[in-house]
Amino acid sequence: MTMDAILQILQWAIPSGGIGAAIAWVANRKSNNARQAKEVHDTYKVMYEDISKLLVKTQTKYDESTKLTEKLMQENNLTRRALNRLSRAIEAIQLCPHAGSCPVSGELSLSEAVDGNKPGANKADRNKRGERQPVKARDKSVDA
Repeated sequence: MTMDAILQILQWAIPSGGIGAAIAWVANRKSNNARQAKEVHDTYKVMYEDISKLLVKTQTKYDESTKLTEKLMQENNLTRRALNRLSRAIEAIQLCPHAGSCPVSGELSLSEAVDGNKPGANKADRNKRGERQPVKARDKSVDA
């Protein structure tokens, strides 16, 4: 084969502008790859921003609930302390020398009478269980 034959085959195989088309195809391929990489990057960027916003929102809710929990725990502690003080005061009424004329003791007796409507809350049942009876005021005319 001679050089003329090779040139004829090349001219037949590669039409005019074929080299320019090949160069354009390579350049277009690189730009398409870059475009796809940018789209993937942008997609991940949007996903990360959305997740970041969600995490910030979740953290804010967590902080608010933590503050509310702490506030409720403080309130619960105050209520527990007040209830303990009240329980000690009620127990101290039984030892008080003025328990017979104490208006608080009378109020407690009234509240027990109201609670007497509940099943198992009458005085006979309390005596059987060994519970203490409220101290009643003594009648001074009987002692004289």
